[in-house]
Amino acid sequence: MSPAPMLDVRDLVIRYRAGLFAPRPKPAVNGASFRLEKGETLGIVGESGSGKTSLLRAILRLLPVESGTVRLDGQDWLALQGDALRGARQKIGVVSQNPFLSLSPRLTIAEIVAEPLLAAGARQGPALREKIAALVADCGLTADFLDRRAREISGGQAQRVAIARALALEPGLLILDEPTSALDVSVQAQILNLLADLKESRGLSMLFVTHNLKVVAHISDTLLVMRRGDVIEFGRTEAVIAAPAEAYTRDLLSFGRKAAAG
Repeated sequence: MSPAPMLDVRDLVIRYRAGLFAPRPKPAVNGASFRLEKGETLGIVGESGSGKTSLLRAILRLLPVESGTVRLDGQDWLALQGDALRGARQKIGVVSQNPFLSLSPRLTIAEIVAEPLLAAGARQGPALREKIAALVADCGLTADFLDRRAREISGGQAQRVAIARALALEPGLLILDEPTSALDVSVQAQILNLLADLKESRGLSMLFVTHNLKVVAHISDTLLVMRRGDVIEFGRTEAVIAAPAEAYTRDLLSFGRKAAAG
């Protein structure tokens, strides 16, 4: 029997509630289905309003789901409650678009990376400091960053800190929401290369959400393209890039090439 995928989404429908007498709105996500295999990266691509953010928030249990199923590493993710849900959440690390909005300016880098570890029951001391230093080093930062604060580092360095924090509890799945869009092009490439290295060294599965198909194609094994709530393409990255079935996907590719050309 083949192992369960890290994420298995079937016929997912998400619909925002309207007013009491308002007509029933069109779903924000209309029957999305896909699989993310262990050790692979899935890119979810679409313009603003495509439904990719709603899909991401539903997977993170931040939005209610009207119908459909989500299985996380073989578990019925939407059915988990209480301690079972809290335990399963440790399988997921999250990296947001703007690291400065997620990193407290009051805390040192060491304190920021320690937050999830302390919440999970770790104790302050040399062993914790050593673990934090190793996490930061894995993300390309030296130990002298540990006592700095977020306001003292660059955007690319801050995103490395955010990735280190997301990896603190050794998740199997890393969810990245536009993680390079706020960075310079040269720094984007560095972060993408870091993510590729971490995926290889840690056996991570990654869900990479972006509007830029060209960027995510650099790192993803499979691509899912969304438009107006619908999944219009899903397949291996090289196949989608080589022969996109939809004009919308071809437009996204063309836009990415123009943006890269500058």
